[in-house]
Amino acid sequence: MKITRRTDYAIHLIADLSENPDKPLGLRTLAEQHGVTYAFARTVQQGLLKAGIVNTARGINGGIKLARPLADITLLEVFEAAQDPLEKAFSTKNSPWCTCENVCISQDMWLSTREVLGNHLASIHLDQVINKA
Repeated sequence: MKITRRTDYAIHLIADLSENPDKPLGLRTLAEQHGVTYAFARTVQQGLLKAGIVNTARGINGGIKLARPLADITLLEVFEAAQDPLEKAFSTKNSPWCTCENVCISQDMWLSTREVLGNHLASIHLDQVINKA
């Protein structure tokens, strides 16, 4: 498994938003500050928006802001909003390279790995990550 740039940027974006939790910030400005394209930032924003981590507003006072306090956002939520659900990341089911007929011999191993990692990521809240930096 690889942590993608999307996940790393999502954490940095959330950290920026946490500095002014009540003030919406412009996504274009945030993207420029981190050296990413606006299109890339929009993609990350859409995942966070769908997961209920951020809110957006249009207009002169619009922008993006946190929908919840950092203490209510887990690293698992951010990972899955930016990348894929762990179920998809740790599974061989329906994978084109898996030639197992009925039950894949490695499926139980990936299931237990997914469970351990999921529990660990769910136990870490963004306030722990961001306030530690």
